Amino acid sequence: MLRRLKPVSLLLTLAGIASSGVIYASTTLETESVRNTQQTSTCKGVVKDSQGETVIGASVVVKGTTNGTITGLDGDFSLSNVKKGDIIQISFVGYQTLEVTFNGQAINVVLKDDSQKLDEVVVTALGIKRQSRSLGYSTTQVGGEEFTLARDPNVGNALSGKIAGVSVAGNATGGGSSRVIIRGNASLTGNNMPLYVVDGVPFDNTNQGSAGQYGGYDLGDGLNNINADDIESIQVLKGAAASALYGYRGGNGAILITTKSGKKGKGMTIDVNNNLTFNTIYDMRDFQKVYGQGTDGKRPTDKQAAIDSDRSNWGEAMDGGDAVNFLGQTYKYSYVDNFKNFYRTGISNATSIAISGSDEKLTYRFGVSNNIEKSILPNSGNRQFGINTNTTYDIFKNLHFTVNANYVTEKFNGRSSLSDANGNTNAAILWHANSFDIRWMERGDETCDWGTTTDGEEMISGNSVYFNNPYWLQYRKTNEAKKSRLTGAMTLKWDITNWLYLQGAVQRDGYNLEYQNVQPIGAAADPDGYMTEYQKTYYEMNYNFLLGFDKTFKDWSVGATFGGNKLVNTMRQYTPTDGGRPFVVDGLWSVNNIDPTDLRASIDYSQYKVNSLYFTADLGWKNQVFLNVTGRNDWFSTLSPENNSYFYPSVTGSLVFTDSFKFPEWFTFGKIRASWAQASNGTSAYQNQLTYKVLTYKINGQQAVTVNNSTYPNPDLKPVEISEKEVGLNLSFFRNRLNFDMAYYIKNTKDDIAQVSTSGSSGFTSRIMNVGEIRNKGFEFMVDITPVQTKNFMWNTTFNIAYNDSKVLYLGEGVDRLAIDGATSNVGSVGIYNVVGSSYGEIIGYKYKRDENGNLLLKDGLPQTSSEQESLGNGVYKYTGGWSNTLKYKNLSLSFLIDFKLGAKLFSGTNYLAYSYGLHKNTLLGRTPDSPNQTYVFPGIDEATGEANEVAVRAQDYWTKIADLNIAEEFIYDASFIKLRELSLSYEFPQSILSKLKVVKALNISLIARNLWTIMKHTDNIDPESAYNNGNGQGLELNGYPYTRNVGFNINLKF
Repeated sequence: MLRRLKPVSLLLTLAGIASSGVIYASTTLETESVRNTQQTSTCKGVVKDSQGETVIGASVVVKGTTNGTITGLDGDFSLSNVKKGDIIQISFVGYQTLEVTFNGQAINVVLKDDSQKLDEVVVTALGIKRQSRSLGYSTTQVGGEEFTLARDPNVGNALSGKIAGVSVAGNATGGGSSRVIIRGNASLTGNNMPLYVVDGVPFDNTNQGSAGQYGGYDLGDGLNNINADDIESIQVLKGAAASALYGYRGGNGAILITTKSGKKGKGMTIDVNNNLTFNTIYDMRDFQKVYGQGTDGKRPTDKQAAIDSDRSNWGEAMDGGDAVNFLGQTYKYSYVDNFKNFYRTGISNATSIAISGSDEKLTYRFGVSNNIEKSILPNSGNRQFGINTNTTYDIFKNLHFTVNANYVTEKFNGRSSLSDANGNTNAAILWHANSFDIRWMERGDETCDWGTTTDGEEMISGNSVYFNNPYWLQYRKTNEAKKSRLTGAMTLKWDITNWLYLQGAVQRDGYNLEYQNVQPIGAAADPDGYMTEYQKTYYEMNYNFLLGFDKTFKDWSVGATFGGNKLVNTMRQYTPTDGGRPFVVDGLWSVNNIDPTDLRASIDYSQYKVNSLYFTADLGWKNQVFLNVTGRNDWFSTLSPENNSYFYPSVTGSLVFTDSFKFPEWFTFGKIRASWAQASNGTSAYQNQLTYKVLTYKINGQQAVTVNNSTYPNPDLKPVEISEKEVGLNLSFFRNRLNFDMAYYIKNTKDDIAQVSTSGSSGFTSRIMNVGEIRNKGFEFMVDITPVQTKNFMWNTTFNIAYNDSKVLYLGEGVDRLAIDGATSNVGSVGIYNVVGSSYGEIIGYKYKRDENGNLLLKDGLPQTSSEQESLGNGVYKYTGGWSNTLKYKNLSLSFLIDFKLGAKLFSGTNYLAYSYGLHKNTLLGRTPDSPNQTYVFPGIDEATGEANEVAVRAQDYWTKIADLNIAEEFIYDASFIKLRELSLSYEFPQSILSKLKVVKALNISLIARNLWTIMKHTDNIDPESAYNNGNGQGLELNGYPYTRNVGFNINLKF
């Protein structure tokens, strides 16, 4: 008998390892009589593999219980205390898990090799389904369960650390927007984020607001309108070859989101999920707590001194003695933590209910969701209500009609302004002196409104009208928006034969956004008040058809598709007032109450169209060798008719060499793949022609008209061209217990669209040109291991890492560097630029003035700045990755994700201001509690003598000089980090308990946490992911929302 045992099976059995797979296998059932004993029976049977060999050590368990056994040397098993109707789970290392319902008879089964899961059909570009093993490019799928527990409000941010080559940039904007980049930035000034597709519908993910040099708001993007509970899976198409069929917008890759639907053959199920988290500030400040409010080493002892020093921490050592605040009140001169005094614990509660099922003709799922978020800022929050449906009706056996739709309404209020701007609540909390109690600013007396004096005006603590009262901002100023969004499609598919089909679809994505920002009368900086209000309508319609063919001829498989698409993209924005002022009547915040001479009304309208034809051709031989060719031609309305047709091809190939050549049994699967493709990012509307506007006056009786452009258009403009080459390798060992996925790519961008500065005498500030060239190249690596898998215990671990190196090759004749829009800091004189010969996104600013040996050159004991701005580092991470683990013991499951990013720099405007205000711990040097205003000799070279500095200066003068001179070098930090990103501990209630409840099919309770621990960082006082916007210019930080950690519970019920 032992002679018939497979060596690997015997080895695993002797090691005590019995495992389970992940996908249902086909079965062969034979029956024999078994003896019943009242309500329970003994279940017997034999487990074999597809070659007829017995499987030794396979796990046989009654699902949802701990009642189980393993198969013996003959593959046989005997399991007692089994009731009719119980589901028997049978699993083993390298085989797909099998579930069989026990009906009182013996169960003899055949397990399917788990390596055959690579024959899975996956959804690729345009919804075309292909065999996973045939793909010649890199793609990764993440199951919906990865997003439902330790969730992020934005699905894009939830991808962090999960997929090699996908970089998710964190921010501190408070709006829930995301920045996801696949394989580096491919455009100098245009969009670098991937195309999102929801159930086949292209999905606009534009951020509705963004911070810049002078403030701004993050109003969220499209992905925070997707409910995590509705997601079945997310498929990431990484390279140009994977997304080439999307043509003019496939150059940055694509992310395909598939929502849940009913399952054929399944009865009605009701799924209820509730996710509740408490969001507390993860305080990364480590400011000095020795010296308090004041200047010149003195505490404020009168009202005016307090007003003059409301942000200054150059006072005396805090000793608990008396001092005077800006109200003229005496208080104890001690440290005050205003984070605790002002911020609150945020709460996020997401509830969803879904009904799904099927009958002979109908497969359906209908879900509703309600999300409530209370911000850490008072009087600030967000509410979302959503409806999702995914239904297919079989009109005839071969004619299917599918409707999918996602409708969301959203309302938010109280979000803070960003960057260095009037209206930034977080700045007001961060920068009041460390002995200043922010609660002094609540109100003038008990009769006053929030943040208001007895005169009804904004209460401020100092001389700057732009340094706001945070209570006024959160309770008096209005900043709110409402959005409703509908994304959906209707698809009709005709299966002409079992190898030929034709389908057509009408798809729509769009939203209506209403925004209002009101500064009431009495504000310090705007005493007359002002109002901004607009209504924006966006929608995109796609009309498409697809004819598909897939047939096998002996050893050959042949597939092909041909289709077309018509796209119409429209945006209309009506702005009745943009900063209109003053209000005529106090308390009536309406457009009708603004001085009619200052309404500033406008209407913006844009529309573009793209017509497309595309094809695919697939050829396979013996399910081992595969060749795929695709092509798409786009015709653009945004380009000249003589120059508006562009073709985007791709060629991919793969070889499953483990099927072609003989390898040891432990070498389960091997595939080598290669691809080449071209794609694009398209062009924006109205870049190739002049536009005009009507002026408010006449000349010689004729209405005056002038050019509306500040940028000179380019009539010969063409789309950016992105080409990419990729080679990759997939390896699996020990029946998929050990898996590798590797890829190397080179991505080149040419004819990128950029605005190049032009002479002011031309009447234009810049000109649109095809000039940019960029190269990205990198390597991606993923390993997935199941080290242990027994009857009761399983451990799976996955590690991924990616490296991307970018280089700017060309910016136009005589152009050495080009500023990135929205990437200039309002402090420190720092900006993000693309520089020829350097990586994408260089941080440019001033350094210290030094001698040839690198020593600081001081003048009168104080530092000096370099004469010209220089590169201070790069704001884009070179290395990204993650390490995820899942451990299961019986019904208990523990999962955690650690992610990391390495190799980027960050300019911290927060630490710049901390130097200026005497808060940074470095500013302790030169001060003593007994003599805080003493002079001190700082190290360096006296430029006048060439000798070591001997001039003593005050610490206040030295440290503020660094900020006053904008010596940005001092505030450049290594932005690398390692974080415990996600953690969940779940318990699945066994069927033995649930069967007593009768109506409950499944119950899972989880303890969840997100952003729990920053394991490593190098940035003083801030989180390294504190970017103040999600634009192309990464590497800037200033006055953002505090970082939060989220801890809570998730409950899932199925009826």
